[in-house]
Amino acid sequence: MFILGNYPLTVGNKYAHPIDLRLGGYPRWWLRPPSDINMRLPNQVLNTVCFIAHDEAEIRFGGTGFLVAIKGAHENAFLYTVTAKHVAEAVEHGPYVFGVNTKHGKKVILETEGSDPVKWYYHPTEPNAVDAAVTPFAPSGFENLDVDWVRFPEMVVTPESMQKYGIGIGDEIAVIGLFTGFSGRERHFPIARIGNLAMVPSERVPVKDFDPMEAYLAEGRSIGGLSGSPVYVRQTVNVQVPGPDGKTPLAFAATGAIFLLGLMHGHWDLPKGFSSLIQGETTNMGISIVVPAHKIMEILNHPELVDMRKKTDEEIAKENLPTPDSKLRKQKPEHVFTQTDFETALKKASRKIEPKKK
Repeated sequence: MFILGNYPLTVGNKYAHPIDLRLGGYPRWWLRPPSDINMRLPNQVLNTVCFIAHDEAEIRFGGTGFLVAIKGAHENAFLYTVTAKHVAEAVEHGPYVFGVNTKHGKKVILETEGSDPVKWYYHPTEPNAVDAAVTPFAPSGFENLDVDWVRFPEMVVTPESMQKYGIGIGDEIAVIGLFTGFSGRERHFPIARIGNLAMVPSERVPVKDFDPMEAYLAEGRSIGGLSGSPVYVRQTVNVQVPGPDGKTPLAFAATGAIFLLGLMHGHWDLPKGFSSLIQGETTNMGISIVVPAHKIMEILNHPELVDMRKKTDEEIAKENLPTPDSKLRKQKPEHVFTQTDFETALKKASRKIEPKKK
């Protein structure tokens, strides 16, 4: 085997298929290497995000959400939109919209108003200490959307798996979200803000307008519009190569797989009057507050959401829905589920959310 980017290829086999392991080390097969093969961030992470706004005559996006998936019992899965709680609370009492792209290269607005209102779910036991919210994502016309998702728990890091993968202070992070200065006219363009994991405290962190919360601190300025954005962390790996004498190995640090670290809450400001140079104005300290991914998982395991998934799985079992072709399934590890599998389940639980017409 040899590595081309992060794609293992079988030597001498002209039919070998590249495998993308960049996101969470989770395999994605390609017939040929994609155009983003040499990019530090795969397009997959860009396609996980959506923009959120009030439903007004002139749409002005003000926050970011992203899609995650929970595997079902029948090679199906359930998709959810995740964002910051303070973003969800800002829009939940009136009609609001999601902005995503289509596979045809155009942006589309998904409405959430109508007879089937969308409900946001917050942390079941400590809603005032977790700035995160989730809601089911199953719009009609899903097959035409250019979206991707983070698989829970396979593509996320927890305090335990951070030890397993050697992820910690100093590792590179990427925040993918809305840039309010320019989000695109014909297509939505997310921006990537790069920084580093700066602190992994074992104590709760005091946060304005929330109870002390479990959080990571990251070096990287947060800006308006990034609230609710996914925060990815890149594993640092040690690679050994032969030294000048051809025997003594030399080791150097290289970039490994990308995992979901959590969700962007916001940034830390210096208090007014902290320094005479600030002249009474608050200043972004460059330290961002990140809600850990395992707190999002706790919301996804909200009793109501667990019950909804259970009932849907039971309905699929009763109706004996067809599964993907057995020959295709044998070519992949049993734990891999495809986009076709997702869409099968989504059609069963789909809400009517039509593109906005202006």
